[in-house]
Amino acid sequence: MSKVSCGAAVANDERVMLVVREILREVAKACGFSHGEALAPRQDGHCLVQTGASWQRDLGAELFYTYSSDLIFPPNVGVPGRCWKLRQTQMHSDVTVLPPTVFLRAEMALKAGLRGCVAIPIQAKGSSDLIIMLYLTPKPITGQEIIFKALEVTREVLARSGEGSMTIPQAALDTGGSPGLNSIAQSRSWLKCEIAVGKPVASRTAADVDDAVKFTRKLDFFKHMPESTREELCRHMTIVSQPPGAVLDRSTEAQGNQPWRVVFLGRLAVISSDVLGPYPVWFFEPGQTFARSYLNLFVGKVGLRTHIEALTAVRYLELNIPPHLAPEFKVWTRPLWYEELAQYFHVSINEAAEALGICPSAIKRVCRRHGLSRWPHRRIISIERSIGTLESKLEADEGDPVVSAGLRTEVMELVRNKILSRCNLSGSDGGAFPDLFDDEDRIGPDAGEAGEEGQ
Repeated sequence: MSKVSCGAAVANDERVMLVVREILREVAKACGFSHGEALAPRQDGHCLVQTGASWQRDLGAELFYTYSSDLIFPPNVGVPGRCWKLRQTQMHSDVTVLPPTVFLRAEMALKAGLRGCVAIPIQAKGSSDLIIMLYLTPKPITGQEIIFKALEVTREVLARSGEGSMTIPQAALDTGGSPGLNSIAQSRSWLKCEIAVGKPVASRTAADVDDAVKFTRKLDFFKHMPESTREELCRHMTIVSQPPGAVLDRSTEAQGNQPWRVVFLGRLAVISSDVLGPYPVWFFEPGQTFARSYLNLFVGKVGLRTHIEALTAVRYLELNIPPHLAPEFKVWTRPLWYEELAQYFHVSINEAAEALGICPSAIKRVCRRHGLSRWPHRRIISIERSIGTLESKLEADEGDPVVSAGLRTEVMELVRNKILSRCNLSGSDGGAFPDLFDDEDRIGPDAGEAGEEGQ
């Protein structure tokens, strides 16, 4: 029944996997978890995959594992990806209310009757080889005692096993001080841009603007702009410095005419808060663009509070789009996250374009760059209709356990397909979907794109 493709290098170490299975079993029993699984880096190191080690208490947990076992988690994506990137324990009170950007399998957990989530990293055979232990509870988590208990039992099993190469890394994110200079801040073009943009706007010469323009050609935000537009923005952009702990944007604030920012030194994070307190769910590194609109990806069904916070001392370029350039901004393929697209996959591409404030042709260009050949809203609508039909049969079922189990299995298979419809499988081992779309959903080549790339 399992679909696990053990692409994790550590899965071939029988001694380590014996300890991992014992940890899953002992921690799940001691803490009342319904589900436990172990993920590790794939052999190419690009993402996390299942190791094949798991523990389930009931049918719902078994279905959750079976029908999500072939999903992959790049660094920073979902709870496993963030646990891997941070080398830090992760916990959520109720994953079923989280958006897919925070917990990829939220809908699947809801159908399986799973709620709270705990993830613990275990370091094995060197600092580059982490195993992520992910646990799910049948009820929402209301306190942090459960994670302390899970850590305690994990340490006990490691000590008892005598497996000295496996440890729990420091479960803390180092937010003090500023990271070393990166290649962007060290580049000669940046140093010239910094001098130019550091001057008052009224004092900037044509040579200053030219120095700024040359640097921005390295940044995705400016990549597809007409040269005249790039020059105007460079003439008015500013450099902003913020200390560690500074809050730049909050999800509770009105949208308004928001500035766009490009990090060139330091690190920022999207911080989300629930009953268990604040925790980071996304990071902005040097060279990346951020704005308040990105917070909409992390608020979830219940309107979680989120904000963007400086984890270190940071410096960034700040740009405001003037009103007369607003129409042009709708056709630029600004750095649009795949997750931004995915939240509109349930509507047509024209409706998505209107909601995102860009034109459909711009969305198609972004889709091609993300490896998406078809807009999946028709498939998702079809899947949701099928799920509704099966769930109606489940409600009408008179208690036959065989029939109920079969219907739940069908529902979970459909939810898995829905998740895969939303996932960017370009470059992964996930394969492709059958051709189930009409031609109008196909995202074909754009004859004008090559010219734009060269700008």
